[in-house]
Amino acid sequence: MNMEEMKKSSSESHPPPTSFSSLPYEIVVSCLARISRIHRPTLSLVSKSFRSLIASAELDATRSRMGKTEECLYVCLDLNKNKPNPDMIVPRWYALAPIPKRQKLLPVSDLFPYQHPESSTIVSIDSEMYLIGGLVDGKRSRRMLFLESHRWRSLPDMIVPRERPAAEVIDGKIYVIGGCSKHWGEVYDPKTQAWEPLSPTTLDLTTQKSVVPGRLVMGGKVYEVNGLSLSSKPDICLAEIESNMWREIHISGSELFWRENEYSLWCVVEGLEKLSPSSYFPTRPVSVANSGGRRVTVWWKTVEYRRQGRHYTKDCKTDIWCAEISFHFFQIYGITRLRGCIEWSKSVYTYDGCDCRSEFFLHSAVVTH
Repeated sequence: MNMEEMKKSSSESHPPPTSFSSLPYEIVVSCLARISRIHRPTLSLVSKSFRSLIASAELDATRSRMGKTEECLYVCLDLNKNKPNPDMIVPRWYALAPIPKRQKLLPVSDLFPYQHPESSTIVSIDSEMYLIGGLVDGKRSRRMLFLESHRWRSLPDMIVPRERPAAEVIDGKIYVIGGCSKHWGEVYDPKTQAWEPLSPTTLDLTTQKSVVPGRLVMGGKVYEVNGLSLSSKPDICLAEIESNMWREIHISGSELFWRENEYSLWCVVEGLEKLSPSSYFPTRPVSVANSGGRRVTVWWKTVEYRRQGRHYTKDCKTDIWCAEISFHFFQIYGITRLRGCIEWSKSVYTYDGCDCRSEFFLHSAVVTH
């Protein structure tokens, strides 16, 4: 057998691989629908046809029919503010990859299009996330922005500028109250993309949303109600321990606490000693956020200075840590207690540079893909 015959035989026994784009359209959609949505920004770089398909509503509809939807936690972190790193945008949004044993924060590819407001509010509707109001250069903002498929775009402004308003999704509409001197709210309809004044008062909503007695709970956040004024409790989140049974979760020092309502005493969440032999957390945790599925995430960071020989250098790195915790009730001598179970705990993001500020966690929202 000569060389040409050998090449011909080899090509016949090993035909060239089939191009993915040459497959039937239905098969391509079915394959892409099985891939976690967290990887879509990377997949969209493959080709224009991929980018168009990934942005289509058909792909999401296929995922829904196949039962492949998943909850993903999005967080906004303010990192390295004191010593800005030119390679970082402060603050920035990240998605916590919902992949077991491979949890990592992945930056949202689309940078925030404006100066990021302080004291804004976040709500989500299925795969969409909305950022509402806040402070820009010390002034209240009417702006609302919308994130879908890792792309930000502006929506119609609110009627009134608001700072840290309370917001909730009810029957597919976004209800917003507080955050201004006006004693009325407004409601946004995503279908018509229009705002209208809200007729119920704050007290009316308190009665309707009385998950925690004596408090207003909107968007998973707890608000104190004083007449028609609201004050948020950013260090408290709600966890659904059992069906329709919610409890307030709070961080103090290096421990997690819980209570039934504002008239109850704060009690330590038990069972979290494995996070650290000396205390529950290696360093002081700074925030607790509901991550969906009756779980919460606890966030903190550590700073490590690099060594050269026996001496430390000025170079350092910062690790962002996250632990996901589930809960269950148990009783001792007729007294109800709450035990926490550490589902996982690890560093989810590392960057060069040091920032010793303890506060870095700004927002979180659970989005269904």
